[in-house]
Amino acid sequence: MNSDRPLPHAQATGSSTAPLYGAGFVTAFGAHSIAAGLGAQSGNIGLTLLNLGILLALYDVAEVFLKPVFGALSDRLGAKPVIVGGLLAFAALSLIGLGAADPLILALARLGQGAAASAFSPSSSAMVARMARGGKAGTYFGRYGSWKSLGYIVGPRWARA
Repeated sequence: MNSDRPLPHAQATGSSTAPLYGAGFVTAFGAHSIAAGLGAQSGNIGLTLLNLGILLALYDVAEVFLKPVFGALSDRLGAKPVIVGGLLAFAALSLIGLGAADPLILALARLGQGAAASAFSPSSSAMVARMARGGKAGTYFGRYGSWKSLGYIVGPRWARA
């Protein structure tokens, strides 16, 4: 049974939104730092341009098929456990991806990152929607999106360093 209770608008404070916004940043940062690292090192590990494209697309392939599954799981179990599980899996798979030089390991890490993001993404969107019950959905989704976008920007720059 879903244990998440909708937050009245007055309860959605900076302290309640910061972990969610931070998690959005971290997943975007991790996905794009690995992607940038793949691009930068593709020649060193023997990837053709086609194989690089396939490795990058695996993340999105996992999301296409698994977001509906994890969205339904979030409805059943509640958003928090699905978000936490997705973030833990994402972190573990990102660490594997950072240390891998074998294309097969990189493919599995990238596919796993996409699967873990599939757990996080619909659950976090549902939680943002619950926070926005007071009619400020645009404000909450805008802030959440900004933090994710910051992760998209910073991740590749970090991988380049």
